Amino acid sequence: MKTLPSSDSPAGLNVYGDLQAFSDLDLDDIAVAAASLCRTPIALVSILDGDQLWFSARVGTDQPSGALANSGCAPVIARRAPVVIPDMMADPETRKNGLVCGGPGLRFYAGYPLFTAEDEVFGTLCVVDLKIRPQGLSQQENDGLAALARQAMRLMELRRETVAQERRLAAQQIRRERAARQARQADAERRHAMEKYALQQAAGAAGGVGIYEYDLSSGDITVSPEVCRIIGVPVTEVVTVAQWVTRVHEDDKARIPVLAQLLDGSAPLKLEYRIIRADNQKERWILRQGVLDRDEAGHPIRLIGTIQDITPERNATSRLTTLLAVGDALRTATTRTQAIVEACQLLGNRLDVQRVGFAAISLRDELFTVDQGWCSPDVLPISGDFPFHAFRRTSNFLRSGAVVILDDLSSPSWMEEEQEACRAVQVEAQIIVPKMDHGELTGCLFVHSAIPRDWTLDETSFIRTAADRIFTALDEWDAETRQEIVNHEILHRLKNTLSIVQSLAHQGFRGVDDQGPLTTFTSRLVALSAAHDLLMRRNWQSTDLASLVGGVMTPLGIESRVLVSGPFLKLGPDTATSFSMLLHELATNAMKYGALSVPEGTVSLSWTITGTGAGAVMSLMWREAGGPVVTPPKRTGFGVRLLKAGLGRQGKTELHYASTGLCADLTAPTLSLATI
Repeated sequence: MKTLPSSDSPAGLNVYGDLQAFSDLDLDDIAVAAASLCRTPIALVSILDGDQLWFSARVGTDQPSGALANSGCAPVIARRAPVVIPDMMADPETRKNGLVCGGPGLRFYAGYPLFTAEDEVFGTLCVVDLKIRPQGLSQQENDGLAALARQAMRLMELRRETVAQERRLAAQQIRRERAARQARQADAERRHAMEKYALQQAAGAAGGVGIYEYDLSSGDITVSPEVCRIIGVPVTEVVTVAQWVTRVHEDDKARIPVLAQLLDGSAPLKLEYRIIRADNQKERWILRQGVLDRDEAGHPIRLIGTIQDITPERNATSRLTTLLAVGDALRTATTRTQAIVEACQLLGNRLDVQRVGFAAISLRDELFTVDQGWCSPDVLPISGDFPFHAFRRTSNFLRSGAVVILDDLSSPSWMEEEQEACRAVQVEAQIIVPKMDHGELTGCLFVHSAIPRDWTLDETSFIRTAADRIFTALDEWDAETRQEIVNHEILHRLKNTLSIVQSLAHQGFRGVDDQGPLTTFTSRLVALSAAHDLLMRRNWQSTDLASLVGGVMTPLGIESRVLVSGPFLKLGPDTATSFSMLLHELATNAMKYGALSVPEGTVSLSWTITGTGAGAVMSLMWREAGGPVVTPPKRTGFGVRLLKAGLGRQGKTELHYASTGLCADLTAPTLSLATI
């Protein structure tokens, strides 16, 4: 190609005429369509000029030209075939390109050669991404890019034919400027028609993407057949702005930019909003994207872009969000009823149905029992028992573990016998998911619609997934309830056993004058029972020291005279039992001989934790004050031995009989206290 004195283009005349004239307005839409089709930020129509590439059309970059060497276009031109480079940094040639190893960091490349009518490589149509694409292009994207490349060269060929015609006219009619202007105008109109045809063909190849052109002066919107399909109208070439606005969802009309915003450049060129299809009145989400075409003075004259139905993507995101919310509701609920009601309400709002609930099922009594659920304000809530015989077909399906999916109560003949019972609770369509426990039907989640409904596969899958989560949560609630019943039964039997032991002790001491040992023994049983009460309320897993101190001191009536302080300290089951006996001995000893034996005496009970992790150690201090002078006991009884034994091998106990009162110091690793 010859070189012209221009930094932006390889100017000069060849068989295609003045290429500078054949620039943005002719090919930019090809680049826009290529970038939209392949979802890339950059698209280029490149023309070969020696060892340089001139970018006659570009999207996503302001660079007018570039070197052929080490570019993605080099192998396309060399091989005369399409080339896809998933990672330009991994390619030994393109990794040397400054735009790859430096800013902006190009990574993915896909290009198609542009062939002249003489089968010579004229340039390339390519798309570039800043992200690696190991999967390359889909078949649909490959086909679309190939179609756009062909259309680009058709525009080039059209230009060549036009130039030849202009030269003939110039030679024959050099003094007839008016006729030449008319010929150029006709030529521009033909180029515009070919451009529209190329874009529509590309959109059809991509699938699901419609092309529109909004003339800002006339208000007409030229649309492709795919746009008509998306909005549900018969195929037509032109729709008015007023006709388009009637299809927009009422709640989204305020988001649609007006003409003044398009003219002053303040209108968003990318929008997501809802439409109501004309044929079936269904709600759909669309993505509208576009670019403003401007005249020579820079004023917007038309908006050109694409329309795409994104309802599946929006629904998938919404379903995932609802499932996460259902999980949160089930996890944070404080009661079984709250868990079911909140989860059912989330499902009902998401699906836009009239009722969602859970029914317990008794196969023995052949009853559905509904006591929890949600319903919209326009239908009546249901509760209570519903017999199998009124829903014989449905109950038989559920017994087999099958999901009941009913679009229209009137359509299947086998549902005639249940129509009266269903319509009595305002049900015309429903989905029921059975809850099976070890192969036996124990409950079901039901979703009711008061009008016939064409349940989609996505909705059915969503309901089943949500039902699985709800059933799992119900099983956990039921397991906790059963465990609580078992715990109460164990506690009741333990107390009965301790009562029997206490009764036997009373019978054994009936003829003994000194009842002191019996009183001591009985109080120790009470302390042991208090520790068991705390552990049982926490599923026999653990308790904490502060709760245990209260459980021991309160039955003795001395909780107000014992000043308790210390951080939270977890105690395992065995440690809690030992601690209860130890604290009981300290308290009863203080009541008999120490500070609590006189009205003015007090006790300070405190503990601290030093260190962290596995090396943390608890230090507990019992200090009596205001009581009589204490002295070491002359003989070692059970109580003294119990105090000295302390917390066993893991702990250490020191007793000091100070003149101010008994001092007891206990130390033990916190890890052993929590696990034993």
